[in-house]
Amino acid sequence: MTTSLDYPDRDIRLIYLGGDSMFDGPYMEPRLFGDFSPTDDDPDPDVWPLEGYDPGHPADVDDLILWGNSFPAPHAAWVTEEYLQSVYGYNPRRQTLDVEELPPWEQSDTAKYEGTVDVVPGGAAGRQMRLTHDRRVALERLGRLWNGERVRGHHLLRDKLPSWTDLFGDLDQDDLKRLVIDPDHDYEFAEAFGDHPWYEQEASVYLAPKTILRKKVWYSPTLKGRTLINQHSAFPPLKGDPREGLPHRVAVGLATIRERHHGRDVETYCNLNGYTVDIVSRNPNGQLYAGEVLTSHHNWTLHRNTYRKLVDLHNQGIVPCAVFDTRETAYQIFNHWHNHEALSAELPNGAFGSEPNVSTGQKQIREAYEGATSWVVESWTTTSDLWSSTIGDPTTTIDPAVLFSTNW
Repeated sequence: MTTSLDYPDRDIRLIYLGGDSMFDGPYMEPRLFGDFSPTDDDPDPDVWPLEGYDPGHPADVDDLILWGNSFPAPHAAWVTEEYLQSVYGYNPRRQTLDVEELPPWEQSDTAKYEGTVDVVPGGAAGRQMRLTHDRRVALERLGRLWNGERVRGHHLLRDKLPSWTDLFGDLDQDDLKRLVIDPDHDYEFAEAFGDHPWYEQEASVYLAPKTILRKKVWYSPTLKGRTLINQHSAFPPLKGDPREGLPHRVAVGLATIRERHHGRDVETYCNLNGYTVDIVSRNPNGQLYAGEVLTSHHNWTLHRNTYRKLVDLHNQGIVPCAVFDTRETAYQIFNHWHNHEALSAELPNGAFGSEPNVSTGQKQIREAYEGATSWVVESWTTTSDLWSSTIGDPTTTIDPAVLFSTNW
């Protein structure tokens, strides 16, 4: 049961748990509360922390802690450490440990091994996973698939991202659930508020769903999963950039197939003039091309740094190219490059006001490159376009030797 509080245009309520209802004796102090419809602009300093309900009031919003739950329905609150201390008898976000209990890399060289220290646990670490036989087999297969090997007769690119059943259908599915489900994560809360800018909680999982080539695959390794595979002796080290995920890996693979099919020499994740470049190719005339893969994320600083890298390579006589995970991503990044005052990236017709088909957009980008503007990206494509022009094109024959022997 809940009772609404008088906050205009907000849905902030007191929450009654079992034995703490309006009819079941004394209330818990301090009271449980939450906003059942928080806004993108939270935490609002005119609201949080709640005066009269949070014993830490007043407090700077930068010092508040997001505290949420999905019972009786998803809700969020921004509270002080004093509030958590009062409700739980201790701060569940802070643990007091003996100094000698800390791992060596967390201990100061000059620390005396006595006394205690407050430690705030990182929310992303999560519960550790036991590597059972079937989990170990699944991750070993995934490593080989990522590296371009055939797994149970299936190839990552040739078979257009084989299904979960294709790869792991013979294993204990209940045992594999831990790879994709975090038993401590509040999925209902995440579904309700995951698109809000203040939401930062992540499930501690090793594989996650991704849509690639218009297919939803359930085995894209997260950073946690890639780290486990790369650091465990039972698994093959993953080729490529350990910071990048499966959409990036697929794009690099398809671009490599296309370039080699066209008779170009190709290297991937190559050191070129002081930069690591995703795809570097050389045509028969000796012209070098530098290809960068860009996927959808909100690290705009990284996108701008990629453009600066391409500018520098362009100034050294290398032709810059780009591969995007989707057409939507391409136009978002093009417009960001064009609009950002710190970049000299002028599109002659201004920012894209729509998302034209790939061939139309490619023509406009080439015109910008060949024109009298500062634009340096010569050509671009998408993962889907690469697939359609290579393995997915029924009129194109890709030499199996090129496909299966390609080191990317």
